[in-house]
Amino acid sequence: MRKTVIVEGVWLVVLCAAAAHGQATTEPGSLPGAATASATAATGVPARAADEKAIRLVIAACGKAYNAHDARAMAALFAPDAEIVNEDGGRTQGRPAIEQVFAAVFQTHPQGRIEIAVEGIHFLGPALAVEDGLSTVVREPGATPEKNRYVVVHAKQDGRWQMASARELPEQPAASTESLEDLSWLIGDWVDESPEAMIATSYRWTDNHKFILGEFKVQRAGQPLMSGTHRIGWDPLAAKIRSWVFDSEGGFAEALWTRKGNQWIVKSTGVTREGKVASATNLYTSLGKDRMTWQSHDRIVGGESMPDIEETPIVRKPPRPM
Repeated sequence: MRKTVIVEGVWLVVLCAAAAHGQATTEPGSLPGAATASATAATGVPARAADEKAIRLVIAACGKAYNAHDARAMAALFAPDAEIVNEDGGRTQGRPAIEQVFAAVFQTHPQGRIEIAVEGIHFLGPALAVEDGLSTVVREPGATPEKNRYVVVHAKQDGRWQMASARELPEQPAASTESLEDLSWLIGDWVDESPEAMIATSYRWTDNHKFILGEFKVQRAGQPLMSGTHRIGWDPLAAKIRSWVFDSEGGFAEALWTRKGNQWIVKSTGVTREGKVASATNLYTSLGKDRMTWQSHDRIVGGESMPDIEETPIVRKPPRPM
């Protein structure tokens, strides 16, 4: 049977195989996920998980060395010819020079501390990975925290992962707000009811208008089948809107959004709860404040091509009667 699930933008149609007792087992066609998990499942090699663990140990060691104000330990985490680039474009190359930079920082701010929030680790090959995240630095006790997005390239040499390049990214608050405003029509409650299932979702702004948060629930014959959360925000590295979805069955995915007139093209990749890589190209077309259509193409689950989903109408949920 076919079941509709609200995911990546608004809705993702997935195929379900009926179990022997009439229950459905769900296999998300393009459910959300971090690129790290997608890459791990794609390779199918246990070593990928070990590599990610090793990289995260490097990241943890970086935070520990910074908070201990140990410039030598910080520099030792970088490759000999590594580089660091600050948000103004200033470049420092080579382990000795990097050690000097951190020594100067620690001398100027002897009580400075850092927190590192990793948002994703993307493997580009067996010996290369890209980490992106957010760092929060407090220069002095009681000082205003300084937040910076960053990208780090990790390289594996002689069986050891080291940082080959670390770059701070300039803030783009205007682009973030303006781009997300293009999706303001999503805010509110939506419903898609069909003979197969009923899907209800609700979208709202975060307090600072930096993200759109969504929650969805799927029911059939009044019985819950699946639920999940959806977060949409601005990616300064890709200079595009990016979204993440997590469902109650353990599926997750991420997607990049591109606008073309009143239509959004959403390229989604993710992992099912069974560990199968899933991808799809979803199209969302706004038809006014209360209507839209959705369709999905190039759908692949676990290496198998899935049928395209043709245009499906979606409507805004009417308000409750007084």
